Order: sequence, then C-alpha cells, then structure tokens
Amino acid sequence: MKARATVCGAAALFAAAAVAAGFGLYEMDAASTAMGGHVYGNPRNASAVYYNPGALDSLTGTVLTAGITMLNPRADARIDQRHDTRMNSGFLAYPNLFAVQELPLGFRLGLGAFGDFGLASKYNSHWELKHDSYETMLEGYTMQAVVSREILEGWSFGIGPRFSYVNFETRMVKDFSYVDQMYMAQSYGTMHAPARGRNKLKIQADNEDDVGIGMSAGTRYRVTDGFSLGAMYRSRVKTDLEGHARWTGGDTGHHVNSVKETIQLPAQITAGFNWDDALWIEDFHLGASLSWVEWSKMSSLRFDVWNPVSREVERNEMKMDWRNTYRAGFGMGYDFLDNWTVAGGYVYDWDPCRNNVGYAHSMLPVGDRHVITSGIVWTSDSQAWEIAFTYGIIIQESKSQYIPAEYHRYTGEVHKMHTHHALCHCVSVGLTYRF
Repeated sequence: MKARATVCGAAALFAAAAVAAGFGLYEMDAASTAMGGHVYGNPRNASAVYYNPGALDSLTGTVLTAGITMLNPRADARIDQRHDTRMNSGFLAYPNLFAVQELPLGFRLGLGAFGDFGLASKYNSHWELKHDSYETMLEGYTMQAVVSREILEGWSFGIGPRFSYVNFETRMVKDFSYVDQMYMAQSYGTMHAPARGRNKLKIQADNEDDVGIGMSAGTRYRVTDGFSLGAMYRSRVKTDLEGHARWTGGDTGHHVNSVKETIQLPAQITAGFNWDDALWIEDFHLGASLSWVEWSKMSSLRFDVWNPVSREVERNEMKMDWRNTYRAGFGMGYDFLDNWTVAGGYVYDWDPCRNNVGYAHSMLPVGDRHVITSGIVWTSDSQAWEIAFTYGIIIQESKSQYIPAEYHRYTGEVHKMHTHHALCHCVSVGLTYRF
C-alpha cells in the first residue's frame, strides 16, 4: 500500500498547454498530472527527470515512463464588438519518454525527451485580423540528461544539460490595395488603384542549425518519511531561428527571402511539497507548488520580410511585450483500493500579457487560466507496472487585447479583440515499468 501510495503522492499540480500562460507546456506524465503535476517534492516515476532532477534518488533499478498528451484548444474572438470568430486548432499530440538508471555509489542517471513548449491558433483565413495571423504554430522539444545523488541524509541534488529544438510557423494575408490608393492619391489626386488580391505570407523558421542549450537543476529534502520539499530551476535558453518568408497568391507574384530572429525561452523556478498520509488521514495525499516563469524576455518576434510592393526588405514585427508570471495550485489523491488511486488538482495560471499596456498579437488568446484535472492510476501487485489516465480542462477568463490594424503606421487604427468562451481539453495516458 505504501509503495503504491507514493506513486500518487508524487502527483500534484497540472499546468496548462496550448492556450497556456505564454506557450509553456507542463504536463509531462499522466500519473503526475492526475493530481495536477505537483511532483516537485516527491516524483515517483521517471518523469522526475523533468519535474525535479534532484529527486531521482527514490528510484531503484531501471525505470521507464512513456506517455502522450492530446490537447484541443478553442476560443471565440470578437473584433471591434462585432460578430464572433471561432478559433479551433484541432487536436495536438505531445509524446514524452523518460528513463532513470541506478548507478554505483548512490548516483542516478536520468534521460528525457518531451515537448515543453507549444502554441497553436487557427482562424478562418478571411477573418478581420488575417493581416496579423490566421494560423500560427510553435513547437518546442527538449532532450535532457541529469545526474542525481543524495548528498546528505534526506537531502538530494541533481543537475544536467537540456537541448531545445524550436519550430515556428505563422501565416497571414495582406491587402496592398490601400497602400496603392494612398500612393496614387498623393501623386495624382483622388484615384482608385486596382486591388492587389489576397497575398498570403508564410513565415517559417527553426533552430535546427543552432539548437538551444540550457541547464536544469533540482533539489529535494525529506523532512519526514511522508513529507518532502522540492525545488527546481530551468535556465533561460537563447537560440537563433532561421528560415524563409514566402509570398503566394494575389497579384504580387511569388517571392522568397531568408529570415532570422533570436529568441529566449524563459527561465523557470518552482518550489513545492508532497505529503503522504496527509492531515493524518491514511492513504490520503496532498501536494502544492508555486512557479515563477520569466516571460518578460519574450518582447516580440521580428523578421525582415521582402515587401513586393515597395520592393524593399521591411521588418515584420509580432509584438508581445509579455511580463513575468506565476502559477500556483494544489492536488489531492486517495488510494480507494489496493491497486487504484483517484486524484484531482487545480491550478491558477497568470496571463503574461500586460493589462492595458501596448499591443498584443492574435496568435495567443489572452486571459488568466483555471486548470482543473482529474485522473486515475492503476499499479500492479508487483509494483512493476503503472498505468495512468488523466483528463484536464483549462478555462480561460474573458479579456480584451488591442491589435494594430494592417496599415497602423499610416492610419493609427487599432482593433479591439475580445476573447471569450476559451478553453482547452487535455487527455493524457501514461505507462511506467520498473525493472
């Protein structure tokens, strides 16, 4: 009972995805997300490589954990108090794989591969803010290696490098007829220039030639056999995205030019606890955590794009001007049968977009998030096998943001985008085997 109980006690604090704070993903293991992802004080399967590298000392032999999370973000966007436009990105899949091996002299080696950044927004290509974006996708995948060891009785520490790959793609539609009309009116008086049609621009870039390198470290202290404190740090990762900007359609012809931008993936600090037999109730588990995420480094994305009308390379800037944020929550679990644990969790996720300051971008709906999770974990009699299933829903508060019009530099016009009915369904399945 106690060995199985620690599996659930390791789980607590599920975090958001896709329409999450910024574009961070935090659900790396279904057994952990069953209680919300609060495994920072006591992760009991190989996903400790991600949650807290300092807590691998509780694993013996060889432990493998694998799983997949399916996400379905959606929202309604109302532009300038007119009719709604639906954002529905479909289902997104993020797999994960972790392994921990016990080594001589009390060391543990951990390896992990997972998707820890993700963003997907998709609108109709005729919607009002199509010049800003009508489809955006960002994927970030990380490979991580850590070494962990107990350095004093009850106190362990782990550290290791992480290698991050990022792929970014956005699509938009530009209408150059307004620029033509302004030019013709200034030069020849009032005239109507011919429309330039629907000119589609696609910007795609990745860091394949400059994989980002960072560091992850964690520590755990066992206060008692059932109560543990944990803390984790992930460093900032700076990397270059390189790719192409491509024009298609309309009357401007087909043009391609190279683009490059430097981005910084945010640093993160998390602290939390786990308590087995919590509140002196047998087989009851409690966990909580608080995270700080350095989203202020994401001020904008700037790509130099060839303008087929002016025939010059001009800066295409996606303004964000984000701020640092916090995430906090708690999780609970109960072993209701010898091999079964039921769990649930809650997280409050602060929105990184500044309130009433500057402009935002339509690729990421804004608003604070409420994350509610529930799940069930089955463990075999031998403790070798663990199967977990989790369902979570992210409910995003309604909020307005301001988007510059297509020709804001000429007109100063700004659109008001009000996001509401925003939510994301999350389903996770995980499998752990202990050799």
